[in-house]
Amino acid sequence: MLENINGLRLKYFTDEQIAKIHANGLDILESHGFKCEHQGALEILKDQGAKVDFEKQIVKVKPDLVKKCIRSGISKFTMGARDPEKNVTVEHNPRFPVRRNGGGVDKLIDMETGQFRDMLLSDTKELFHVLDAMDAISLISPLYPHDVPESYRDVAVLETMFNHTSKHVNIRTFSKENLKVLVEMGLLVAGGQEEFRQCPVFSIFDSPLSPLKFPELTVEVFLTAGEYGIPLYMANLPIAGATGPFTLAGMVQLLHTELLASVVICQSAHPGAPMLLHPLAMTMDWQTLVGLSASIESTMITAGIIQVANEIFKMPVDVHGPWSDTYIADSQSMLERTFQVMLPTLSGAASIAGFGDVQEGLAFCPIQLGMDEELIGFTMKSLEGIPFDDDRLAVEAIKRVGFGGDFMVEETTLKYLRSDYYQPRILNRLAREDWEAAGRKELNSAAKQRVKKLMKEHQPEPLEPGLQKELRKLVKSRQ
Repeated sequence: MLENINGLRLKYFTDEQIAKIHANGLDILESHGFKCEHQGALEILKDQGAKVDFEKQIVKVKPDLVKKCIRSGISKFTMGARDPEKNVTVEHNPRFPVRRNGGGVDKLIDMETGQFRDMLLSDTKELFHVLDAMDAISLISPLYPHDVPESYRDVAVLETMFNHTSKHVNIRTFSKENLKVLVEMGLLVAGGQEEFRQCPVFSIFDSPLSPLKFPELTVEVFLTAGEYGIPLYMANLPIAGATGPFTLAGMVQLLHTELLASVVICQSAHPGAPMLLHPLAMTMDWQTLVGLSASIESTMITAGIIQVANEIFKMPVDVHGPWSDTYIADSQSMLERTFQVMLPTLSGAASIAGFGDVQEGLAFCPIQLGMDEELIGFTMKSLEGIPFDDDRLAVEAIKRVGFGGDFMVEETTLKYLRSDYYQPRILNRLAREDWEAAGRKELNSAAKQRVKKLMKEHQPEPLEPGLQKELRKLVKSRQ
């Protein structure tokens, strides 16, 4: 069902069905609970009235506490950037979602050879330049190089992002020790703790283990984010039939219940902390037992949980859109990601991630990123709707042109040529003979050329030398 609410909206569930899902989630948290492996959080939850079994680390919460925590969440906030003109506002149920690349990837589809290989630090720098240059990308998620030791890879990646983009950046940590350094780096770049709260220059991501288990590091990230005002991507990722129920509705139920538990942990500790709900869903191919991120069912589950979360939480919802179950930028990938962008967008996602990803988010493909730039352009244009006013209805223009005439140089054509029509960057719109004369270039080749051009020509706004030195010291402290 489509409704004209703040733009087009796709709805899989009725109001009664959403109420049932929420009531079930409240019952699960009260009667079954969730596991929290963080002593400090257990103490906080007990103080808030939760029933806590410290030995088993099981928390059970009554509906009143859940509802209180939901009410304390905020619906709109700023994701700051080094360049204030690139600050991003995320909000509940927007007309236009913000966009970010697929994060956490450590493999690359080499643009020249097509080889699937380890990501290197030099690759990440080039790709951050490209992402910084693309207006279609609102903020940037981490790419992890293999030629940096894993013990401090997250810290080194945040340094690299601060040096190679002036947009807002996102990171995931590998340890509590590194988490402290990441915070120091963010405060340094922002100019201090209060400045960071006003304009947080990085955000952080973490997730429980489905079903309903919150490891110590995950909870530490949740609490630290709230303490410093770091925007938190509060994720969960069950796999249907494995770590989540087999049915589509059951997956939505578990996703919602885990989001409820996450909100209780975060908002009990730090009411009003900025959070993006980040529900993710995978299914399985039951013939090969391969996990699928881009099946139409996983996309439907994603759209369904966005609808439920928007109705219950009134907080921004971020989801993975264009993953892909294929290994290269091909027709299958474009088919999958078209649905993966459009369904979440029409469901009211505040933010969509995954641009440039293939192979279930395990590999980054620069050519795919070049193609995704056009996919974003098409999507954003479609959400604008059709501008409607007396001038655009062109009644007088129709009369002026007369019978059998043309509108090529009519004044309304010239007036609205650029504003009413999307101008693609790499799509072919040449006449056949001109296309053949230009070398019969296909979309992949045009995307490659576009990305290589940005790699070569775009230079992000540099960090001040003093900040570069201080960041380097912090990174060395973890080596």
